[in-house]
Amino acid sequence: MCGITGIIHKKKSAGNMRLIIHSMSNALKHRGPDDEGFLLVNENSVSAAGSDDTQQSCWNSSLSYTPKKSINDCNENYHFAFGHRRLAVIDLSEAAHQPMCDDSENIWIVCNGEIYNYIELRKELQAAGFTFTSKSDIEVLLAAYKHWGVECLSKFNGMWSFVIYDKKKQLLFGSRDRLGVKPFYYYNDSKTFAFASEQKALLQIQVVETGINYPAVFEHLLMAQIELQSEGFFKNIFELSPGHYFMYDLKTNELKIEKYYTLAFEYSTSHFSKSKLKDYSEQLVNKMTHAVNVRLRSDVPVGFCLSGGLDSSTIVSIASKINNKNKLSQLSDNITVFTATNTNENTDESKWAAIIAKKNNIRWVKAECNPENIMSELEDIIYHQDIPLCTTSTYAQNKVMQSAKENGVTILLDGQGGDELFAGYPVFYTSYYLELLKRFRFGNFINELAHTGNAPYSAGVFFKSTGKIIMDSILPDFITPMIAGSIKKELHFFSSNFRKKNNQLINFSNDFNAKPLNASLHNYCTDYYLRNLLRWEDRCSMQYSIESRTPFADDVALINFIFQIPSVYKIKHGWSKYLMRVAIKGLVPEEIRLRKDKLGFSTPQQQWLKVIHPQMKTIVQDFGRSSEIINNELLLTKWDSIFNDDRQLKIQAFIWRYVCFLIWKKKFF
Repeated sequence: MCGITGIIHKKKSAGNMRLIIHSMSNALKHRGPDDEGFLLVNENSVSAAGSDDTQQSCWNSSLSYTPKKSINDCNENYHFAFGHRRLAVIDLSEAAHQPMCDDSENIWIVCNGEIYNYIELRKELQAAGFTFTSKSDIEVLLAAYKHWGVECLSKFNGMWSFVIYDKKKQLLFGSRDRLGVKPFYYYNDSKTFAFASEQKALLQIQVVETGINYPAVFEHLLMAQIELQSEGFFKNIFELSPGHYFMYDLKTNELKIEKYYTLAFEYSTSHFSKSKLKDYSEQLVNKMTHAVNVRLRSDVPVGFCLSGGLDSSTIVSIASKINNKNKLSQLSDNITVFTATNTNENTDESKWAAIIAKKNNIRWVKAECNPENIMSELEDIIYHQDIPLCTTSTYAQNKVMQSAKENGVTILLDGQGGDELFAGYPVFYTSYYLELLKRFRFGNFINELAHTGNAPYSAGVFFKSTGKIIMDSILPDFITPMIAGSIKKELHFFSSNFRKKNNQLINFSNDFNAKPLNASLHNYCTDYYLRNLLRWEDRCSMQYSIESRTPFADDVALINFIFQIPSVYKIKHGWSKYLMRVAIKGLVPEEIRLRKDKLGFSTPQQQWLKVIHPQMKTIVQDFGRSSEIINNELLLTKWDSIFNDDRQLKIQAFIWRYVCFLIWKKKFF
């Protein structure tokens, strides 16, 4: 895992490029503490440079892409530069240094991520006549581009954001992985094109014209949404969408963005078949095993996140089985797992994680989460996230990554994406039940209602949710600010001017659970929902220089396979994740396999906020009695009554988001 940066002065003006690219790279040091490299380009030369943080062995290397001089000595007028921060996990030698080039020194690359099938691709490319200097997956990626061009993207199984400089073609070719595991942001105006793994690196460029994007703030505070559009909290800084690539023409300064991956899904109806279920479950076990196996490829220690839910328990159990057979050195002859714990028995899942740890005889590390520590760590977490926090779950996830760092683990496998892939959320029941009704499968519908005892919620919740969908389809057509205010009590705390400016953004519609199950799953995987979960995963892990690997979110063969399976195999007899539960029988303990509750990495947020709300109040008070967004005076007047009333949970959560926004604003503006 790494951090990448780049900048182009379109007018080829003098600008002190070495200082700019070095500053951008330093902002991402946490993403790659093991090595640093630069590429600086002008019309006459291409220079590879290093810094005090460059891996020492690089300076003595004869490789064409290892640095030949310090970035401090690059005094020529460059108009284009790459920067790279490396977290070394595959091929720890200088041969895997970046920016990396091919033998001709005409094609250069900076990459953040891992191509897990690099061994297989290297063999295929060697058969085509390519030779390799390193054991790095990035050298394979570079050769794949030379051999297949843009079509190389279809060959990769993994997570990535990369940019390639093709000197002969005078273009940049950049791409982001299919579902957005790895981040990529860019800025583009008449004078400057720049990119980076995190927004904070782009803020190091003085000519970048940015500020607070208040519509995104409004959606976050009111609807608890994070960056629904490509332009997020930072104005004029955009996110490259997952499954897309770009071409930047260095001759014309034209930027073109294209979609290269579309997740197809089975839409048609189907009758349940026991023989097909058996076939699907056998294939699923094989594909999950392969997905985990290739993500164990590493030259540094590998560990696992373990919540005790189906997804993480399955990954740990598969890895344990693989390790029992092969005794992998990166697992230190034993698997180490990390679990976030708290003192609330309703949200603490350690009892479930303990079952997996005991069954597999593995090392279990508990990361304790205490509300007393939240406020002292919050500013640092928000800085690394680049955005305000939505819930306290991010704090708990952060503690897991910190624990891994303290225990010498560099890579963590996590179950992120499993709920979106296998239908793990209660909302998917509504999608499936409505699908049955629309397709006149009344017998199936009645049978499912008869088995709601296996579901993480009751039939009554289904009918309530269905009614909400009907209202959602009607309300947006005639809803008024007055009606909105009666539904969303949070609106009363917004300043009148800010509310008026953003009223058009109020949206009560639900695009997910009103659709057939596979369509709803598709939306969760390809729209903002999974993308935001992966965003928090990336920043929490990278804060501690940890590489997080997510088999359920970026294994293309597994993902494509699941989406070709009809919905009737995904929810059955009231069970969520039905196919997965069938497939892992005998692999995962029955207590875990047949769990009916659904927590989803929950924290006792209400309990924690009651502990820290006095400190939160001080932060609001420090910003004065009024602001351009919130009527602080009204909020502070009602503060104590809100936190003394258990019926005010949504308002308490709204205040938490507002406090996080104030910290974010103070940190970046």
